Amino acid sequence: MNIKENIIKPNSEAGSGRVKQYVLSKGRKVTQITTFCPDIIGPGPAHIYVIEDEALIMVDTGIPTHMAKKIFYYWRNQPIPQKVKDLPDDYSETELITGLKAAGYSLKDIEFIIITHGHPDHYLLGNTIVEKSRARVSSHVMDTDRICNPWAISKSVFEGRPRYEAFGMPLPKSSAYEYHKEAVQESFSLSLTVDYPIAMDGFLSLDGLQSDFIRVKHSPGHSPGSICLGIGSEEDEERILICGDVLLYPITPHPNDLVTYLRTLDNLKQLEKIVLSLPAHGRNIRDFYGRIDFLKKHHRSRLEFTYNACRKPKTPWEIASTPQYFDVFVDPAKFNPMAGNEAFVHIRLLEMAKGLCRSNIAGGVHYFKNTGERFDHVYRRILEIIDDGSSTVL
Repeated sequence: MNIKENIIKPNSEAGSGRVKQYVLSKGRKVTQITTFCPDIIGPGPAHIYVIEDEALIMVDTGIPTHMAKKIFYYWRNQPIPQKVKDLPDDYSETELITGLKAAGYSLKDIEFIIITHGHPDHYLLGNTIVEKSRARVSSHVMDTDRICNPWAISKSVFEGRPRYEAFGMPLPKSSAYEYHKEAVQESFSLSLTVDYPIAMDGFLSLDGLQSDFIRVKHSPGHSPGSICLGIGSEEDEERILICGDVLLYPITPHPNDLVTYLRTLDNLKQLEKIVLSLPAHGRNIRDFYGRIDFLKKHHRSRLEFTYNACRKPKTPWEIASTPQYFDVFVDPAKFNPMAGNEAFVHIRLLEMAKGLCRSNIAGGVHYFKNTGERFDHVYRRILEIIDDGSSTVL
């Protein structure tokens, strides 16, 4: 790889704070600044990117440290490590400002912020940045409802609670209304106005900025409005892809819609000249095409595991908390929405392919049982669903 890279600042003991820079054609730089976000219980430290174009553009913002503690620990009734508990509320913000300074920038230099998707760890620090920089914000139109809504976090609690109950997952003791009151108080000022919704793929175009260096690629499946950004001009033989949570390493992304996500993987593999993929969490991906192949095999294996687990009727939560379903232990007695949703999207696709059926509902909890046929036959129908791009998921 001919793209030059340089570590300007290493990680701190908290596992974040690193600043790494990549130099492309014409000396234009992409800077990666790593800020705090919990691992194990969360996706791990959040990478924020700064791109030098005709304007200075920030990609994602990270999450305020006090909100990371609430979303990943307190609101889920999970024990919080003392070293995380002791972090100052503005720790992520301080890491971002320090990282910008180390790279030769300041918040006031940022002209645009692009949000890769509408999950809290990608935009909740945005208002702080906007207030100090007057930057204008852009995201895909399919995720603006999450980003702009002051009650989005509270809304997700009310939407999720009956679903998790139907999974058979143990719920936190506090009522949804108690969460709602605290979530509104904490998140009202953190919603972010989107000035320029993105609706089309192609070179980035924002309020007079017509880039020949940044390409937008709508990549749904992790969220409806997930986008990737291809970095590099037409003459560049080596290009970077900033991929949000669409591709991650070593962890795997959680799809909100598995059919759409698997179609996105097929579409991304058609991109040319990608030599480096820069995700929002975890390690940089140096084998872009190989990682896509791995993720497709990973989901095939998880579909097969899910199918075989349902020889007898199983709930989504029983599957999610089965040993070896995940690389980390999922405590069946603890509330874990990401684990439950991961199992359910695989159940849903198997149900679409007529490999699983809802066998019964007992006490409001849904049970699924497989048809007993060979998994290979079911998977053949799954591939037909994925390949039929004209079909949609209701």
